[in-house]
Amino acid sequence: MLPLKEIDEFLPSQGKIVDLGCGEGVLDEFLAKRKTRKVVGIDINKKRLQQSRVSNLIFDYGDIRDFPLKGTDGVVLSDVLHHLNFADQNQLLSRIANSLNENGVLVIKEIDTKEFIRSKLSRFWDFVFYPKDMIYFSNSKDLKRFLEKLGFKVKILRACRFFPGSTTLYLCRKSFAKASP
Repeated sequence: MLPLKEIDEFLPSQGKIVDLGCGEGVLDEFLAKRKTRKVVGIDINKKRLQQSRVSNLIFDYGDIRDFPLKGTDGVVLSDVLHHLNFADQNQLLSRIANSLNENGVLVIKEIDTKEFIRSKLSRFWDFVFYPKDMIYFSNSKDLKRFLEKLGFKVKILRACRFFPGSTTLYLCRKSFAKASP
């Protein structure tokens, strides 16, 4: 369900990694096993945030749409993008692209509407857990095209074929030199 190994291997082995919409921080604890990383988990739900038990991991309360990202080497969006409307998604992805360090990476785990059954099951689970949220799924072709316009080289990976929910990974590497201020 959560392709920890694939996400961990694509992210830089050192530097600052930010998980936007971290939930309870399961992914962050896994990523923080590499002591050369500083991992920051951000979530808007204070009830989900926990105290870190390791020195290179912190959890912080905040809205992912405006959390500062300058000087970041890697960003993760795992099953969170579809909770933002399309305008906010585009603005967030643009901000990430502009904030990442040179050779920075973005990992997105998200539903692909081209996978009909998975998208319907994921919508059902989102309705159960977040009944008041509007959901904004994209298809992989459109999301990839937008990410490429932002200057990312994008590889799409379907990490787990047996889980009937979100398993599509967008592995994005910044493919342009950072513009001077």
